[in-house]
Amino acid sequence: MSKTLQHSIILGFALFALYFGAGNLIFPPTIGLSSGDGWISAMIGFSVTGIVLPLLAVLAILNAGGKFENLTRPIAPWFHTAFNLLLMVGIGVFVTIPRMAATTHELGAGVLLPSLPPWITVLLFFAVTFFFAMDQSNVIDRIGKYLTPVLVIILLVIVGKGLLFPIGTPVETGTENPFSMAFLSAYQTGDVVTGVLCAPIFLAAIAGYGYTGRKARKMAIGGILIAGAGLLVVYGGLLVIGAGASGTLGAGMSDTALVKELVDLLLGGSGALALAVAIALACLTSTIGVVAVIAQFLGHLFKDRLTYRVWVLIICVVSASVAMLGVGRIIDYTMWIFTLLYPVAIVLVFLGVFNRFIPNAGVYQGAILLTIAVSAMETLKGFGIGLSVIAPVLGSLPFGTSGFAWFIPALAGAVGGYVIHRFLIGGRISGGDTLKGQAGD
Repeated sequence: MSKTLQHSIILGFALFALYFGAGNLIFPPTIGLSSGDGWISAMIGFSVTGIVLPLLAVLAILNAGGKFENLTRPIAPWFHTAFNLLLMVGIGVFVTIPRMAATTHELGAGVLLPSLPPWITVLLFFAVTFFFAMDQSNVIDRIGKYLTPVLVIILLVIVGKGLLFPIGTPVETGTENPFSMAFLSAYQTGDVVTGVLCAPIFLAAIAGYGYTGRKARKMAIGGILIAGAGLLVVYGGLLVIGAGASGTLGAGMSDTALVKELVDLLLGGSGALALAVAIALACLTSTIGVVAVIAQFLGHLFKDRLTYRVWVLIICVVSASVAMLGVGRIIDYTMWIFTLLYPVAIVLVFLGVFNRFIPNAGVYQGAILLTIAVSAMETLKGFGIGLSVIAPVLGSLPFGTSGFAWFIPALAGAVGGYVIHRFLIGGRISGGDTLKGQAGD
């Protein structure tokens, strides 16, 4: 095998593993169960949010010279720091990382050893995380070479058995809009955020192999395609398995209980061990990547007053404390965070992907401003605040009842921002030029 092909596979496997965490294993079967015979629409919706947008996030960061701050610079100098803090602390430290540790216990160690206290699993989980994340220069290489191959083999066994020997036939479940349900449910995977956060270390790994310029871009796209193919096979398989169980299993099962039941039906006595190993590897690979990125960001933000390894330790300790709440309680308090931040991340991704065609920075500013405004209203609505005013406004927006109330305002904001910036402010600095100009920073 040539070095180039070997590097492509390692990078693609590593990117796949960075995305495939706790939510990626527990949510597709639940969505399949809920959608039943509407699983095709659900699969398309889940793929858009769970595969296409996260992988486009890597392309957006690539277009920005490998740095998230370059992508956000046309909006405001402070936006990168503020939004990154919300993403990394609000979602990363308090949601994504602890949820993966808790899932490792509830679907892994706790299944094999029912009497094992959760704190032991959590302690071991973060000890392994610290070991792999403490060497920031080799995070991607370690994940792609050692952890992902085992994870992929186990997942293919589970998915292959489920597709060749289906549990049952999908039935009508009463879900009115499977596409919208799956699209919004995939917010909980956090993968667009993972893409934005982890793309820099993925791209840095390519540079570490010695690839630059067009070769580096070709290597990045190759890794994206490999990861995308893997995610499509695994997500699709898990969703179809869940849909096949819609006629035999009740819809009231928790996410983790459903996964355990499905794997037990497919693999029998060996299912618990296979699931435990798959869960541990899936959660560890994602956690290691996210911890590394957050530690790098916080170290830079506070001007290296604390070393990278100290930040890794702090993140592990805080996330371990939250993990003790358990998966159910963590999921219960997280949806509002995703409702507030996820649409903004999605709009940023599209701005980065199409940056060469953006005429000025006003497009960025207008699109993000109105997206934040609508997302904030959606969040307040979720808490039951100001319903008499907010609900009619959101209901009047196109796609508002389907969860996409932010879409048209984002477009309107982009057009309005362009006009204001072009004719009132007089600026003609291209958003694309802004990004390209920072590529070598």
